[in-house]
Amino acid sequence: MSCREESGTSAQVEGVDVEAGGGCPSGGEPARLCVTNVQRFSLHDGGGIRSVAFVKGCPFRCPWCCNPENLSFEPEVAWHGRLCIGCSLRASGARDANGAGCDTSCEECPTGAKEWLGTWCTTDDLARELLRDLPFYEESGGGVTVSGGECLAGAARQRAVLDLLGRVHEGGASTAIESTLATSLTVAPSELVRACDQLLVDFKVADRKRSLEVCGIDVAVRDGNLAAALAAGATVVARMPIIPGFTDGDDCVRANARRARELGIARADILPFHQLGESKYASVGRSYEMGGVPQLVEASAERAATIVASEGLDVTIRGE
Repeated sequence: MSCREESGTSAQVEGVDVEAGGGCPSGGEPARLCVTNVQRFSLHDGGGIRSVAFVKGCPFRCPWCCNPENLSFEPEVAWHGRLCIGCSLRASGARDANGAGCDTSCEECPTGAKEWLGTWCTTDDLARELLRDLPFYEESGGGVTVSGGECLAGAARQRAVLDLLGRVHEGGASTAIESTLATSLTVAPSELVRACDQLLVDFKVADRKRSLEVCGIDVAVRDGNLAAALAAGATVVARMPIIPGFTDGDDCVRANARRARELGIARADILPFHQLGESKYASVGRSYEMGGVPQLVEASAERAATIVASEGLDVTIRGE
């Protein structure tokens, strides 16, 4: 990204409202977001060809999360053992939490075994980066999606995300947000709807108590925010990850579909469990609770889709 010229050193985190989800530094400076990646040519995050900006930081802890690099709100160092040649190991043999055994900086690492995760970008710079693909959006009916982490965690971050999407709108692209919507919203629902053409909202563990225990997500907060957004004219897609042992039971799938329909949502996307994020956990020094769990078979995804359709929703698998 062009904004990668802003180094992700810890010094840049000072003065930023990290607990509230990052976003705008104090002192009237331009709005910023800490971004780990811009994924281009995505086909499953809002329709058409899209560029997805992944905002770093999430207050929730879903055991199956496939983006562990976006859990921490601060830039951090990842270490990829397969690339390390051991050129400057510590004499003491001490290793960091992610396995790194040296004090070499990311910039000086000769093989890229160490890399910074998270770059502070102004919303202006990030919008320009995202609008580079405008011809693809126009041709395919796609646009820009802001994901995470949890891109709406905290008041400052909410303002920064809306500022970013407003700039993208001005540039002629459609916008979407992928969120749990289970955070305290300080922006008005009308502002959110004006900035965002589509909300992709997670429906995970249906039972409120169980959801709080497993993920820390309060579905009552989500539903309150959803009701307000829908009343303001939001277009919402319910995103339903089907996770073995957590959300794959027929009762959970049916309860999620029924709740989405009751709220006034017309469409749901079934997201089958996969293991694409498993290898990333060790690189950021985190344990992975779903290690070794087989990916969801197609028949299970189709069964979930059948249940959702029986509740009166239009349904797709993987957003296709």
